[in-house]
Amino acid sequence: MKLLTSNMKMADVVHSNYLLMPVINRFGIPLGFGEKTVTTVCQKYRINVDFFLAIANAFSNENYFPEKKLQAFNVLMIVDYLQKTHAYYIETQVPLIEKLLNNLLRRRLSNAKNLKLIKKFFLGYKGELFNHLEREETTTFPYVNKVYRLFHTPNPSTREKHALSKYSMHVYEEEHTDVDEKLYDLKNILIKYVRGDSMNEMYQEVIFELFRLEKDIQDHTRIENNILLPLVEEMEDVLFYPEEHSRRTAGKNALADPGINSSAPIETHRTATVKGAYQVPQGIPKPGKEKLEGLTSRELEVLQLVACGLLNKQIADRLSISLHTVISHRKNITRKLQIKTVAGLTIYALLNGLISSKNIS
Repeated sequence: MKLLTSNMKMADVVHSNYLLMPVINRFGIPLGFGEKTVTTVCQKYRINVDFFLAIANAFSNENYFPEKKLQAFNVLMIVDYLQKTHAYYIETQVPLIEKLLNNLLRRRLSNAKNLKLIKKFFLGYKGELFNHLEREETTTFPYVNKVYRLFHTPNPSTREKHALSKYSMHVYEEEHTDVDEKLYDLKNILIKYVRGDSMNEMYQEVIFELFRLEKDIQDHTRIENNILLPLVEEMEDVLFYPEEHSRRTAGKNALADPGINSSAPIETHRTATVKGAYQVPQGIPKPGKEKLEGLTSRELEVLQLVACGLLNKQIADRLSISLHTVISHRKNITRKLQIKTVAGLTIYALLNGLISSKNIS
């Protein structure tokens, strides 16, 4: 795809990829460009033209990611863009998908029960995504702002450095959970396992908006991981980490709950070990000889137990097989179904009658 340039008309930028409209809006640029060029519009709204083009081109072309160019921009400029992206997810895109799902449920279709499962899955994803965004808004971005200010302060005091050293981008890197997998699973389940004959257009609209959100989040994550993270870590190196002190050990306890003794053993729920023949969780049918998506009988057994909330070790004990064998079966299940998360596998099992809602712990 041809790269966008500063002398292009802004209207032609939208014509080249209409999905750029939300990105343009994040820069505070309203529609109604007339015949103005990218440069003219950016100057009018006091936007760095090179930064706008770097973001727009990275969004439009997945093979284009100007890492070196983006790392030359002000960190606070990058944070500001990321925050506006958060607002778009929270205020626009996620509510739109939820509204579309609610519209489907109001139609009282024959598969309303399945749609309720999909809606519940989506709300779980929404909660995880919003918690992730809130964490960045309340902890990570304020920390980045303070590091930037301190980095540009002549001769910062030891006290100022110590106040910030309780957190680090290494902590952020460890807690920066990937929110893509659940979204992929939801999209895949809708495409492959939920029939939408009577409302095909509405189903397609939901799936289309899920694709849009997924693409946007992937670009957002690229900017965070490949641009923001190394830029701030570089400032941390200068401010906090002399050679004798590795930054990899800093901040790891910053997020720990002070009320929890980290040395105390953690209690986990364990099911009773059952030796011998496979025993189906109470209230659901034992897998028959028929195969779903090419899954073997043993893989169906493992899938049932995963969906019921059992851990790998518990499954191994229940089926009298090795832990390695359980992991191998789970890899095969994921490969065959193209569903990566436990929540996604649970929805699949419910949709196909392998378990009931009473079996979910």
